[in-house]
Amino acid sequence: MLSSLAFPPVAAWPLAFVALALLMIGLRNATPARGFALGLVFGLVGFGLTLSWLQLFGTLAWSALTMLTAASVALFGACFPMVRRSGHPILNALGAAALWTAIDWLRGLWPLGGFAWGSLGASQVANPVTVRLAVVAGVFGVTFGVAFAVALLVEAAGAERAPTRLTAIGLAAIATLGPAAIPFAEASGRQIDVAAIQVDFLEGVAGRSREEGDIAVTRFNLELHATLSEDPPDLAVWGESALDPGSLSILDEVRSAIANVGTPVLSGATSADIRSAGEGGDALFNQAVVFDGGGAVVDVYRKTHLVPYGEYIPWKAVVGWISALEQIAYELTPGERLHTLTAPGLPPFGAPICFENSFPALDRELVRQGAEFLVVLTNNASYDRTAASAQHLQMSRLRAIEDGRWIVHAAVSGISAFIDPTGRVHDETELFEPALIRHTIRASSERTWSVRLGDWLPILSSVIVVGLAVVPRRRRRELLDPEPLAEGVRSLVILPTYDEAATIRDVLAGVLEHPGVDALVVDDSSPDGTARIVRELMAGEPRLRLLERPTRSGLASAYQEGFRRALEERYDLIVEMDSDLSHDPVQLGALLDGARDRFHLVVGSRYVAGGSVTNWSRFRLALSRVGNTYARLMLGVPVHDATSGYRIYRRELLSDLVAEPFHADGYGFQVELVMRSWLRGWSIGEVPITFREREHGHSKLSRRIVVEALWLVTRWGIALRATGRPYRGGPSAA
Repeated sequence: MLSSLAFPPVAAWPLAFVALALLMIGLRNATPARGFALGLVFGLVGFGLTLSWLQLFGTLAWSALTMLTAASVALFGACFPMVRRSGHPILNALGAAALWTAIDWLRGLWPLGGFAWGSLGASQVANPVTVRLAVVAGVFGVTFGVAFAVALLVEAAGAERAPTRLTAIGLAAIATLGPAAIPFAEASGRQIDVAAIQVDFLEGVAGRSREEGDIAVTRFNLELHATLSEDPPDLAVWGESALDPGSLSILDEVRSAIANVGTPVLSGATSADIRSAGEGGDALFNQAVVFDGGGAVVDVYRKTHLVPYGEYIPWKAVVGWISALEQIAYELTPGERLHTLTAPGLPPFGAPICFENSFPALDRELVRQGAEFLVVLTNNASYDRTAASAQHLQMSRLRAIEDGRWIVHAAVSGISAFIDPTGRVHDETELFEPALIRHTIRASSERTWSVRLGDWLPILSSVIVVGLAVVPRRRRRELLDPEPLAEGVRSLVILPTYDEAATIRDVLAGVLEHPGVDALVVDDSSPDGTARIVRELMAGEPRLRLLERPTRSGLASAYQEGFRRALEERYDLIVEMDSDLSHDPVQLGALLDGARDRFHLVVGSRYVAGGSVTNWSRFRLALSRVGNTYARLMLGVPVHDATSGYRIYRRELLSDLVAEPFHADGYGFQVELVMRSWLRGWSIGEVPITFREREHGHSKLSRRIVVEALWLVTRWGIALRATGRPYRGGPSAA
């Protein structure tokens, strides 16, 4: 509710700070789901009240647009946890401001060309300090400034250390008061005497047919225009819809009235091609038409950004059944391009029409094309005496500041006004009161930084948000590096098997050559007799054991059973190893040395210096490298080969890992163990190995296993960024 009060009719701009602060306080420890809900409620109430004037067009129109705009705040709430970093208040404030700014920018682009009404920056047009940010970064600079200051104060309120609190408060003060040093643009070009005419549109159309109403409104404009004959201005402006379709029947009368005064006229005309009245076909355009002093049409701009479901009906075949669409009197055709206008004796100027003025990029492009002042033609009569007209004037004030141009805000029935490059309003009219206002404005060819640089800040904000979201949170180190193990270390190598009869003898012979190492074969009833071979070898080797399982149950469950056995028998080091000779038993010694001397977990890595892969296709090697790089980036683990199945755990680490259920199988299982080890603070090291593709049997790798692993890594990575945990109950990251 407070956010809506920052906009007209109340226009209490300080309340925007308060409302956003309350939202950010509620989001500080929120999950994405709770953040989405909080943001949605905030948006529904705030935008619902701000856009209440849409109720004039029915509940469906109001509720649909309110829901659409509220979704942007809900998105902010859902993404807010993903840009936060515990213990980094300045970075948190930067992320929050960037996230709000980026979403506000995207809301003005999509869907259907976007809807920029109700922007946080627009609420600050009466704020004499913060609004100056628009000179260098447009409305999004103001938005960012407000959000950054608010986020800093929220971080300061929650800071535990006094220095952190003071730093955040100091930066908030700079963000709030610092823009006072930014000068407004000055228009120093030629002086232009402009008159703007406003009529009572509702009186003109009341009780008349559509064509009769069009003619009545036009004649109201002609009557006021005639009063300029004794002292003609440099330019007279009639608002949007001053010449509607029915008015073309009296076009000769219009031309004659203009010629009697002898001054150029810019008029809104929602009609067919006014340059060839009666010959332009059925297409209707919303036009800004320039007449010279003799009444001839010398230039026309056709509105390019039409109002969805106001001036045209998107997806008509799908939504055409909605009765509320019958309120649209006629559908318009958009203009082909955005361009400036020229009138005799005047510098080039731009004439954005009504809804177009809510999009800063459109006015900015007109200035880049050489417009030395802007005229906003608008109707707004359909909004009756609601706050819509005052909210529209807010946006014209911001356009004047960010573009450094005088703006003539000419409404057919109000509010009309002249706005200088500081955003100050001159000669403001009341709604539906016939008036002729006149002011001397100044042209300008200077360009503000906002015009020169465009949407640099929302683009930068998007980069910041993506960066904070992509770079995972660093884990909290809670455990010291382990002490070297004493003599007499007992090690158990776990060897899952399925149809490994061709290699199991050589593998076991190589493993058992290492002193102090036992071997446990976990066989899933291999049809080729692998278990029989192991039993034969056990007769002469007490360090060899066999665990037979009745069915093929998968790699993860085989290792879990081996882990359980190893922990029950209190082995110091537990080894994962393939049984197909792809893992060379000779290299086991180097891994054992690393586990004894330095690390809780040692990974045999193919992708560190000295590591390699043989007998793989380029595609499979590339797939493995990309997958491991992806896992490293998504999960933040400092391991180059997280999918490697050649590794050693110390007992204390493995006891910690098996204390909760695993969520993956195959490659995903290997990645999960590395991730959980890292997040829990255990030390991890990599030892180079040479991986040799198996020469006997068939690889157990399948497309399903690869896809499952990628999906799990993606899901865990997103969850880590959003909640600090890879899954519910999982280890946390700082």
